[in-house]
Amino acid sequence: MIDLHLHTNASDGTDTPAELVRACREVGITTMAVTDHDTTAALTTVASESTRAGLEFVPGIEITAAWLGSDVHVLGYCFDPESPALKSFLDEQIEDRVRRARSVGGRLAALGVPVDMESLIARAEGKPELRPHIATALV
Repeated sequence: MIDLHLHTNASDGTDTPAELVRACREVGITTMAVTDHDTTAALTTVASESTRAGLEFVPGIEITAAWLGSDVHVLGYCFDPESPALKSFLDEQIEDRVRRARSVGGRLAALGVPVDMESLIARAEGKPELRPHIATALV
């Protein structure tokens, strides 16, 4: 069995890289790709853990792009995660998400629902997914 669209807790998944590899092995997946949102942070660990577990590993990523005013997600596979151009692009993606989170924070405050956005941004520790943190704060 093959799954080429998996996420770790480096983006919006719940499992660490090691936990994800273990779960894949337990359900019979033989080939896996991690496609975290706008980050390659987990790829090195998943690659070594999958080798140790006897699984084939394909490096992947899910890039957020805009098309006609909407977010679209583009999957990419078999690239160089150490590419300086890719790293620069991903840094810009995180900066844009932080900018958008601050904008959401301003709109929420104007609605009388203040959220300490700087605290949420700090807690995200550079991970690209801020929306789950904002949702949790609202709840």
